[in-house]
Amino acid sequence: MDLVEKFDAKGKTGAAYHVEVYQTPISTPDPDELPGSKTYQLADGRALDPLSDAKFKIVQTGEKIYRV
Repeated sequence: MDLVEKFDAKGKTGAAYHVEVYQTPISTPDPDELPGSKTYQLADGRALDPLSDAKFKIVQTGEKIYRV
């Protein structure tokens, strides 16, 4: 898995979070690799479910956070 993006997000209470996006490339016989699925998590390792491009849910707590 490769780290492909980092961004900040906030919850409704104003709590700040750092989000990391990882992607696993799909190997092909061609020299180019296809982009694989993305995995979203907080910097502390907690998993996120993407709800849209700007809205995520922390799996452990159910809290919704928003990209800033």
